[in-house]
Amino acid sequence: MTRRPDPIPSPQARRQAHQRALLEALAQRDTLGVERLLGQWVHRHGHPSLATVLVELQAMDPEGMAWWQGGVDRSLDPGVEPVVEPVSQQLPPPPAPQANPDLARLRSWLPDRVERRRAA
Repeated sequence: MTRRPDPIPSPQARRQAHQRALLEALAQRDTLGVERLLGQWVHRHGHPSLATVLVELQAMDPEGMAWWQGGVDRSLDPGVEPVVEPVSQQLPPPPAPQANPDLARLRSWLPDRVERRRAA
């Protein structure tokens, strides 16, 4: 006898599972996990709903959200290396583009504006 496939979870159940995963990542202080899950949230539910879920997460886990929003020093997170800002480093200008003879030869096959007007 064949087994019936598992029922597809409702959108509400998927949303709640996503919130639980976000809460778990916040509780574990998993920076990369929170960023990944928030990116998925925006992808699945749209950018306007992000503010709503952040308020809901704040109500459920205020300490975790304080950590996420910078209230707790993230440099204590073992998975994240501290960011060191360089002292006003000036980058050299990018090199000027060099003429590419192969590209010029390919472009010679394209019709110019006058030929395109005549064709139309």
